[in-house]
Amino acid sequence: MKKLLHISILLFLATGISAQQFPFMDGYNVDPFRLSPAYAGLYNPNSVLLDARSDWSGITGGPKTYQLSYHGRFFEKMGIGGKFIYDKTDIFKQIMFMATYSYEVSLNDAHRLNFALSAGLYSNTIDLGAYYNDPDFVFDPVLINAQINSKVKFATEVSALYRFENLEAGILFSNLMFGPSTYDDIDLQFNPKMNYMVHAAYRYNIDENWAIKPFVLYRGGVDAPDLIEVLAHVNYTPKIWGNILFRSTGVWGIGFGGEVYKGISLNYSYNMSQKVALNTFGGHQISLGFKLDSFLKGSGSEE
Repeated sequence: MKKLLHISILLFLATGISAQQFPFMDGYNVDPFRLSPAYAGLYNPNSVLLDARSDWSGITGGPKTYQLSYHGRFFEKMGIGGKFIYDKTDIFKQIMFMATYSYEVSLNDAHRLNFALSAGLYSNTIDLGAYYNDPDFVFDPVLINAQINSKVKFATEVSALYRFENLEAGILFSNLMFGPSTYDDIDLQFNPKMNYMVHAAYRYNIDENWAIKPFVLYRGGVDAPDLIEVLAHVNYTPKIWGNILFRSTGVWGIGFGGEVYKGISLNYSYNMSQKVALNTFGGHQISLGFKLDSFLKGSGSEE
């Protein structure tokens, strides 16, 4: 009974964290595939992206997220992609793999629609050993060093994107799962909640070198607070960029990056809250991108 009570409390906390959405990455201004699967193969196709993100700086057990993704374009109208995500917050962690297929429909020469379906596998783990290593809690020999693993679960995402000249607008539904997660060792359930996001962006070319592209995002979902994000992305040639963002939760962010070598790009993002002390609840993200076509062309020219 004591074991069931403790685990019930932990699952309630885990639901509060994971109900918001699958982990959301910054850097979508550099490669929008991070923003929506409907962008698969549109910008920087045939690219591999590595992301490492740390939130709640200065807080022990703050969220840490790692993502590996790829997307490309085939047969002019089709895109494919995939992403692997490992996310850990204190004693909770979740692992997800998603594969994406997208298809483009041309309404005429200027208006285009891109639809994408993503499907994959999801599981989560609660590390009770870490929980009971805290000296503030009463020692329980039944639970110490125990890990509770959920059964692997099927998950999907659905997205759509509309493009007209330099205008883009899209919608994404994520966390679409069929039934709750269950566990082998305990008679409990964990049910991640559905989320959605709507966004719009417009690229304005100032001259042959400078361009600015503002993004506006609205995110919400079941048991998740509504959030509005505004980001301005500035390019100086395609190889150097920077951005500034604001979220309705009182979070400000900056980012900058560029192509550090042929086919290799590096981007850094930092977020901070205006409501707390500096370097507390902030977020750091480093992103590394590889354009595979650049390496293939390079090797071909050498031959």
